[in-house]
Amino acid sequence: MTSSNMGRPLITPGLLLLMLIPAITADSSGSVVTSCEACHPHAACRASLLNNEVEVESSSSKLVTCNCKSGFVGDGITCYDLKLCAGGSCCRQGYRWSSELGCVDVDECSLPDQPCSPPQVCENTPGSFNCLVPPEDDLRSSPGSDSRSVQFQCGGRRCPVGEDCISVGGSSLCADPCQHYSVLNDAWRSTTNNGAASGYHCDTSVNWQGWYRLFLGNTSVQMPERCVEMYMCGTAAPLWLTDPHPQLLDGVVQRGVCGHWSSKCCTFRENPIHVKACYGNYYVYKFVPTTACYLAYCADVNTKVCSTCGVFDACVSDDKINWRCERKALELVCGRNFIQVVLQMDNLEAGHLDPSSAHLADPSCSVHHEANGTVWYQVERREGRCGNTLETNGTHAVYSNSLFVYPLNARNNSLSRPLSLPFSCAYPLESESSLDVAIKPYLLTEGGVSGLGAKAKSFMSLYRNANFTEAYPPGEVLLPVGSALHVGVSINETNDQFVVVLENCYATHTPNFDDLMRYVLIQNRCPSDHRQVRVEESGSSLRARFSALLFLYQGDYRDVFLHCSLSLCDQRRSSCTPNCGRRMSRSVSTSASQKSLTVGPITWTKGPE
Repeated sequence: MTSSNMGRPLITPGLLLLMLIPAITADSSGSVVTSCEACHPHAACRASLLNNEVEVESSSSKLVTCNCKSGFVGDGITCYDLKLCAGGSCCRQGYRWSSELGCVDVDECSLPDQPCSPPQVCENTPGSFNCLVPPEDDLRSSPGSDSRSVQFQCGGRRCPVGEDCISVGGSSLCADPCQHYSVLNDAWRSTTNNGAASGYHCDTSVNWQGWYRLFLGNTSVQMPERCVEMYMCGTAAPLWLTDPHPQLLDGVVQRGVCGHWSSKCCTFRENPIHVKACYGNYYVYKFVPTTACYLAYCADVNTKVCSTCGVFDACVSDDKINWRCERKALELVCGRNFIQVVLQMDNLEAGHLDPSSAHLADPSCSVHHEANGTVWYQVERREGRCGNTLETNGTHAVYSNSLFVYPLNARNNSLSRPLSLPFSCAYPLESESSLDVAIKPYLLTEGGVSGLGAKAKSFMSLYRNANFTEAYPPGEVLLPVGSALHVGVSINETNDQFVVVLENCYATHTPNFDDLMRYVLIQNRCPSDHRQVRVEESGSSLRARFSALLFLYQGDYRDVFLHCSLSLCDQRRSSCTPNCGRRMSRSVSTSASQKSLTVGPITWTKGPE
């Protein structure tokens, strides 16, 4: 088992006010820093000048150290009062009290009761430990790197290799971090961003939760594996990985992190982080807070985008500049009764994989068929069959499973991890059916008297605010692209059993309600795009309201007119509130269509430059 929490010595309020970078090493000789401001209030700042140490209040020298004063122990960044901390109350879990050094790390791996069970290898970390799983095939790993997998524990259960204890839906479960991560897309983390110009950032106080995937803009990138120049990545001492990234089959590994300062690429050796390579050409990282400011994790703009393509992926590009991995040698057939996975034999051989060894989540399901250079695996579309799982999301039923293929050199008497190929097929829950019998209804009117009354009077207004309290005056309205349009309608009707319903609303470039060139905002009572349109009120009173975002509906800046068709609904006979969660049918007999309304013109502006 292992703990993924990194314990640290107790940080005093004075330490939180640090302005520049301290070193990580904690010993009685003090810590190297970049400024006296980084020293603890109970520490002395010393600068080395011509091999002599002099005590200073502040210094611009490159070699500055912090040392705890008499009566205190620590590394100079954190100093402990010997009298207050003698009982060990100042130390967090994973640390013990030392009268010479203060709070020091407990080496759990040297305890009589080993926390890891064979063949796992225990590795001590600051305030915690890791349980490492040796790789079965050392040829997978990059030269000079340690790609032993880290195995985690979750609620008393040991997670499978490659999974971590992750909060999913409010519960802690063993899950693949490649499927459960947060996006980290700070532009300032770029290796080309100078922190001196844009302002220094720090990852000390970031509340890191779980796993992260790095992006610059819309491009997935990775941490640099090389020394990064000082002041880049929007910080003073940029952080980079000291070892190469893992391979796809390595699972979760631990990697060292260094910060470049002064003339040394690894002046600051930070606490290590966890990294995993994912199918689809990306990595995920389990970051931890840095020890002090200013240190921050970097995002490499020069990432080789095809470095992690899998056995069944091809590295392709449309413009020879932006590359990506695409699944080329795997075909998935989502049949009505069966799901089939088709692999190319050439790719299996290139990956040194044995097609006859493959099986689904249930190892007993290993039937396959070879033909024309391909191998087919088939499973019946049924929950529980061969390990199939079934999930429904309101619109689709999703059947999922995984195909596991073992290396060619795997022996029957040795443990060998297979390559996992997850797959899923989604089947719509909705269907359509038509009755092939024409039913022509009619109403008996003989002997009756009929007449036609006027439609109820209706009004439509454009409002300045989301409270619909301040309407624009009639005429032209000038708004920037991306503005929110707040539109309200109302009907004069004396019968309180009727309510007004927004049936269809759309935008045109002419005041003509029947203009065929239109952009639909509301259709069949529901927003066409929930990201851009929201129905605030409909079917509950004699007024209705909606909000929509103003964009270029047909690619140019012509005037825009809004139109809506309304209906009165008898709320005593049926439910008049639109239900947009699922497809519904409704009877026209309970709604009476009203005069269509128009508001505009709305004139575009490009907004402030």
